[in-house]
Amino acid sequence: MEITINKTSDCQATLQATATPSEVSAVKDSVIAAYASGARIPGFRPGKAPKSVIVKRYAEAIKDELDYRMQSDIQEKALEENPELKVLDFGKPECGEQADGSYSLSSTLTIVPAFELPEYMGLEVTVPSTEVSDDEVEETMKRYAEASATHEVVERAAAMGDIAVIDFKTTVEGKPAAEFCGKPLGFMEGREGHWQAVEADSFMPGLGEGLVGLSAGESKSIAVTMKEDFPIAELSGKTVDFAVTVKEVREKVVPEISPELFAASMPGKTLEEIKELVRENMKSSKERANEESKADQISEKLADQLSFALPAELVERENENTVQRKVYAAIQSGNYDIAKDMDKLREESKAETERNLRVYFALQEIASKEHIMATDQEVLSALADMAEKAKEKNLKTFIRKMQRENRITGVRLSIITSKVLDLLARNAKVSAPEA
Repeated sequence: MEITINKTSDCQATLQATATPSEVSAVKDSVIAAYASGARIPGFRPGKAPKSVIVKRYAEAIKDELDYRMQSDIQEKALEENPELKVLDFGKPECGEQADGSYSLSSTLTIVPAFELPEYMGLEVTVPSTEVSDDEVEETMKRYAEASATHEVVERAAAMGDIAVIDFKTTVEGKPAAEFCGKPLGFMEGREGHWQAVEADSFMPGLGEGLVGLSAGESKSIAVTMKEDFPIAELSGKTVDFAVTVKEVREKVVPEISPELFAASMPGKTLEEIKELVRENMKSSKERANEESKADQISEKLADQLSFALPAELVERENENTVQRKVYAAIQSGNYDIAKDMDKLREESKAETERNLRVYFALQEIASKEHIMATDQEVLSALADMAEKAKEKNLKTFIRKMQRENRITGVRLSIITSKVLDLLARNAKVSAPEA
């Protein structure tokens, strides 16, 4: 197999490769044999169909597998012969089997540009103490009690902090809300038995407060002016009239902090033992938060010392991922305005994306210098976790899919990145913040 790589710029190189007919034949025979061993073809015993029949029946699949195997072999040999070359993307190759039985491949590679690695051991980071005070333990247990609160029916008018169980119908400018909007609105049309918190409501301003003073059986019309960014465009900025009838008023009842409150999760424990377990959990949580903070600070300190050109296509692609993450997070928190000017958001995110990419390349370079690797078992374990989260029942099928999408390398690099950050965090100079 002959491989030639020529660097054309700081971020690109061309790859030309040719495999001999005998090398191609060996791979193809292996692929055909794999199909033959499991093939069930009418008229032949399993695994006994002639090679010519297998080749004809599975021609397209054999071609795809041959392409995949040859590309993988070429990429592996290219990296072996050029260890100094750090390939980010092998591109979309022009490749295929030739008339004489050989195999040729031509591709444009995206590579990591050369840069000088800054000092990375002993970076200074600041993290708070992981000690947990008695007041913190008490506050955590109070929050648990609050979360375990029940809402009991009371025979009085609703007050702030209560829950009002209501029936309601909505109208806009005298018309039912669905008729006004010209489409079904689900919840916004009305509900029976809806539990509404009697409190300030940013989603439907005034609805919760408007229930104060109402008792079971009483009715009221409450005008709610929707915000300009309300997700139903037809109701944005409109005043929606809620015709409300209160069915029940429920008062929040917070249970006493006692062993019985924690019996489901910590059975048989005294209150003092429960407090110690809470303290240990809080300490572990602080330690995890500190490790994350160390990694963030180390990344920032590295980024401040790195400045080199990046592949434009890579920046554009990664910036789109950065933007999508920001949009998703903003919408989850109720900020719908963020998606109104995507071009502005892309431009604002570009500097952040470039910093992240430079840090990522630096971490991979550190991994090389410190001989940090991801074992096959670690990669397999990560893939198994990914398959479980994706609810993929067949791990082999999932791995095959990841291979075809060229995502295995990304998983391996992600593991290496985590290991490098762990190393830098262990060797960092840690100090506590000033009081």
